[in-house]
Formats: sequence, C-alpha cells, structure tokens
Amino acid sequence: MQKSTTTVRLSKDTRDDLRHLAHSDGVTLDEEVTRLVRAERQRRIGQVLGTTRPDTEERTWIEMGADVIRQDAGG
Repeated sequence: MQKSTTTVRLSKDTRDDLRHLAHSDGVTLDEEVTRLVRAERQRRIGQVLGTTRPDTEERTWIEMGADVIRQDAGG
C-alpha cells in the first residue's frame, strides 16, 4: 500500500539544508524528515525524564540495565 503524500512549504535554504542532510545520510527527503521528527521526540522525552526523579522500581530497572552494560563491557 502506497502512503499518501502532501506538500510542505519550506524556504529554499531549509529545503537545501534538508536535501544535504538526506544526501549525506543516504536517505530520501521523507526518510530524513522521519528521522528528524523521531530525534526531536526522543529529545523531548529525554528532557522530561531529566526533570523527574525515578521511583524505586524505575531505579531497579536502571540498575539492572547498567549491570548488563557493565557485563558486556567486561567490567
């Protein structure tokens, strides 16, 4: 099934910057925009998480993940 499309108005400079990013990443303009949107969502989630203190259960999960990373790193 083909995705529907739409037109977005950008300044020429923004379009060229986006095209350059997409070219250097080896992806289409659509894929580059998708990646940029995902990165912005992740940044916002990180920003929210950075302002809250994890509860006991969350700290347990964080420590378990840290243990796995230490084991994989040989530490």
